[in-house]
Amino acid sequence: MAAEQKKAFSTEIDSLKSSASGVSALDAPSVNEASTGRPSSLDVRAQSALLHEAFKTPDPLELDRPAFSPSPQGAGFVARYGRRAVKSALGLCVVVIAGVGPVQRLLEFSSVEAVVNARLVSLRAPIDGRIEDFAPTIGATMPRGRIMLHISNSRADRTRLDDLQRMVEQTESERPAVITRLGRLKELHEQVSQQARAFQSGRIRELEERAMDLRAQLSATEASESEAASNLARTKSLAATGYQTAVAVERAERDAKVATQNQKSLNHRLFASEVELEAARRGEYVGDSYNDRPSSLQHADELSVRVVEAEAELASRDQRINGLRAALDTESARYSELSNAVLSSPIDAQVWEVLVSPGEEVRKGQDLLRLLDCSGALVTVTVRESVFNKLRIGDKAQFRFASEPGGYDGTIVRMSGSSAPTDNLAIQPTGLSSGGYRIAVSVPDLAASAQCGVGRTGMVVFNASTASGGLLQSLRGAVSFLLPG
Repeated sequence: MAAEQKKAFSTEIDSLKSSASGVSALDAPSVNEASTGRPSSLDVRAQSALLHEAFKTPDPLELDRPAFSPSPQGAGFVARYGRRAVKSALGLCVVVIAGVGPVQRLLEFSSVEAVVNARLVSLRAPIDGRIEDFAPTIGATMPRGRIMLHISNSRADRTRLDDLQRMVEQTESERPAVITRLGRLKELHEQVSQQARAFQSGRIRELEERAMDLRAQLSATEASESEAASNLARTKSLAATGYQTAVAVERAERDAKVATQNQKSLNHRLFASEVELEAARRGEYVGDSYNDRPSSLQHADELSVRVVEAEAELASRDQRINGLRAALDTESARYSELSNAVLSSPIDAQVWEVLVSPGEEVRKGQDLLRLLDCSGALVTVTVRESVFNKLRIGDKAQFRFASEPGGYDGTIVRMSGSSAPTDNLAIQPTGLSSGGYRIAVSVPDLAASAQCGVGRTGMVVFNASTASGGLLQSLRGAVSFLLPG
């Protein structure tokens, strides 16, 4: 019994020595179990004592052993658990990398569906007619002012236009007769006026000569009056001395009175002649044997009235012709608009939809083309109800194309809920996911680009306000710090 215990003790010492050389102390019980086949019942203190004793009194036989070489059992342990550690590290890296995107999408406000949209400009037929010179094709770029199609209407009403043309021609044909009559009246008026002026000139000269005659007679009468006065004075002197009779004195007095009255009469006649002369110079005639205006002047007055009437008639016809021509021009323009219409692009746009074909009869107001206005590009978004209730108009957002890494900054401009109003957009809200809450995001960079990419899909990430974000905003910031990019 003692020999068996001693043998077992020696075996345990050899095992501890082997473990001390290639295996750690913590693995000693396992090696012991493998070599002895019995469970280890020693505690930590007993194992430490055994190790101390084994290293203190080494076996002499070990001095002759060769240098230590690693055991095959220890190398297999390291290879097996090393590969497992590498595989675990690689798996953890894959999980981290693959989980960054889902975690970020889980903690951010994003859209269910987003599509680039833009306004449509509808061109309608301004008149009834037939399509001619049809140029646009779907997708073609149309700069502002480019002519796209021509509509002609051979059945346009031109009755009013023909009536105005006839009236203008008739009025213009009557105008030469009025001009001829006016010229003849002016000629007659000039002749009668010359005759009246000649009469006036002759009458003035006649009155001047008469006045001169009266002045001469007045001078002679003054001389006779002076002589009669001298004779009277002399007669009275002689009668006072008795050399003349009373009859001679009376005769001398009579001659003196007659001379005085003749002088007064001539003065009055001269005054009347001067009055008549002044009136004649003014074109007025004063006398008993004729009217205040002679017949030549009366005829000239009549002709002047007729000349004025003819001039007024000519001016009236000219005014009427001008009015008719203006109405004719207006009617011609109206008829041109009713018979021909040229449609050009009102903006820089792309042809989105063509609704007619060359040679087709169209009606007034019928839709012909729809143009895509990329200057008003925006993004139409559908989101979940939980996201919709946390957003506000004016919140910032970022649109990302599905196939591009970069993003475009934008702003929420409308939140219409599940019942979006009808919009003049290229892609209607009915084309998006049904049942979603719809939001419109203005993206200036898309509107400024030449190709706005209407119809391209992507995702919109919303940067909700602090009041709306709450806890998710804080979590999203933490994840962004721990998992950058």
